[in-house]
Amino acid sequence: MRFFFIFLVILQGLFLAALGFLPTDKIPYHENLPQDKILHSSGFLILTFLTFFIWDRPSRVYNVLLTVVPVGVLAFASEILQPVLSPTRAYDSHDIVANVIGTIIGLLLATVVDHLRERRYSRREVQYEALEMVYRR
Repeated sequence: MRFFFIFLVILQGLFLAALGFLPTDKIPYHENLPQDKILHSSGFLILTFLTFFIWDRPSRVYNVLLTVVPVGVLAFASEILQPVLSPTRAYDSHDIVANVIGTIIGLLLATVVDHLRERRYSRREVQYEALEMVYRR
């Protein structure tokens, strides 16, 4: 586990929780540009991206599963429990869609970054091995 990413995930979770309890009249709304959906998507994009890098498993499939399950549960549960925990908020199925879209984009971005990071370090290892072979002669 990478503790720095755990710290960042906790901060992001607290930020999302604070936004979730914010009264709806405090969130700007426009007919053509629904800022609350952008907030949902970007919040869950960041949360998913950070959560992916907590896990340090050799297989990327495990990292994806260990990310998707808790963040996916949170994406649904936060919207279902929101009217229960905050009387000023109401259930909105579009918020769940925005959460899922942010989660998918965050997961795709995290896997691409992880793949690029993996390629970079594997190239360095190959270069170091080649240098060691040259210096052994």
